[in-house]
Amino acid sequence: MKILFYQWHSFMNEGVERAWKQLGIEYDTLFYQQSDWEVDDGIVDLLEKKLKQKKYDMVFSINYAPLVSMVCEGEQVRYVSWVYDAPIHIRNIETMKNSCNRIFFFDRIQAEEYKKQGIAAYHMPLAADVETFSRYTAKCDDQTDISLVGKLYQTEYQYYMGPLNTYQRGYLDGILQAQMKVYGGYFLGDLLDDALLQELNACYQKASNGEVAVTKAELEYMMACEITGRERYLALAVLSSHHAVRLYSTDKDARLDKVEYMGYADYYKQMPEIFKSSRINLNISLKIIQSGIPLRVFDILGCGGFLLTNFQAEMPEYFTIGDDFVVYESIEDLYAKADFYLRNESERNRIARHGFETVQKYYTFRQQIEKIIRAAE
Repeated sequence: MKILFYQWHSFMNEGVERAWKQLGIEYDTLFYQQSDWEVDDGIVDLLEKKLKQKKYDMVFSINYAPLVSMVCEGEQVRYVSWVYDAPIHIRNIETMKNSCNRIFFFDRIQAEEYKKQGIAAYHMPLAADVETFSRYTAKCDDQTDISLVGKLYQTEYQYYMGPLNTYQRGYLDGILQAQMKVYGGYFLGDLLDDALLQELNACYQKASNGEVAVTKAELEYMMACEITGRERYLALAVLSSHHAVRLYSTDKDARLDKVEYMGYADYYKQMPEIFKSSRINLNISLKIIQSGIPLRVFDILGCGGFLLTNFQAEMPEYFTIGDDFVVYESIEDLYAKADFYLRNESERNRIARHGFETVQKYYTFRQQIEKIIRAAE
C-alpha cells in the first residue's frame, strides 16, 4: 500500500506519520496550507500533478478537505480523512458524498447524522501521541494547581441579540441556560427550528436593510460557543478565587483578574510540559460536540496529566471514570472535586497513571490508524 499524506498546520501529524512507519506502510507527504478549504488557491493543480507522477492507493488527511476530495474523485483514488473538529468548518457538504471518500469522525452522533445523508461516514475515537509527549518532562520548579489550555470563546452573541425583541432574547437565553446545566446531553440544535429562524432573520433583515441573515448552522455554532465561553468563565472565576489557576490562550477577560494569563501554548513544544507540570488539567468541551471525546482528553492523558473534565456520552465506552480521569457534573461539583484532588496527591497521581496506561495500551496512533485502514478498505 502507498499513501499520500496531505498535511497542513494541524494537530496529530507526528502521531499519524509514526503510525505509517510502525505499520510498515510506504507513504509520501504533501504539505499545503489552504487559506480557505473551499477556494482553490493552487492545491488542485498541485495535487493533480502529484497523483499523476506516482500511483497511490490512498490520500489521507487530518480533517476533511473538499478540494482534495474533488481531485481524488477525478483521479479515482480513495480519500480517507480523520476529523477532530466539530462541526466541520465547510459551507457546502456536497463533495462529502463523493464515492472516493471514507470520512472518520471522532463524534459518533456527528458520524451518524452524515451517514443518513448518504455520506461514507465512520466513527473513530482520537488517539494519544504518547511517544511524542514522552520527550518532555514536568517542570518541577514551575508547577501550578490548575491549568486550562484553550479559548475563552468570546462571541458576538450579544451583538446578535440587539435587534431582537424581549421575548426572542429571553427564549434564546433560556435555551443557553438550560443547555449549560445538561452534561452529556445535547438538544440545542433541536430547539432552533425553522419557524424560530425565520422570526430572527426577519429582525436581522429589518435592522440591516436586508444585508444580514443567519443560517441554522451559524446560529447553533455561535450559541454553542457562547455556552462554552460562559462555562469556562465561571469555572475559571470560581477556581481562581481559591487556587492558583493558569490560562494558556490568546484570549483575555478583564473580569478574571485572579487568573494568571500565560499566552498561547504551542501544541508540540509547550503543551506537554504544561500538562505534566499542572496538578489538575481542565477539559471543558465545546458544547456542539454531541457525544465524542475531544482531542484535549487524549492529549492530557497521553502526557500523564491528571484530568478533570465535563462528561461526554462516549467516555464510559472507552474509559473508566474515576480511574482514568474525574468528571464534574456542575460548576459547584467542579470546585468541590478540584479542591479534593488538590488535597489528595496520592489519589490524584494514581488516576493520572491509570489514565496514561489506558491510552498507552488502547489508544495510540498505531492502533487507531490500523483500524482506519481496515475500515476504509
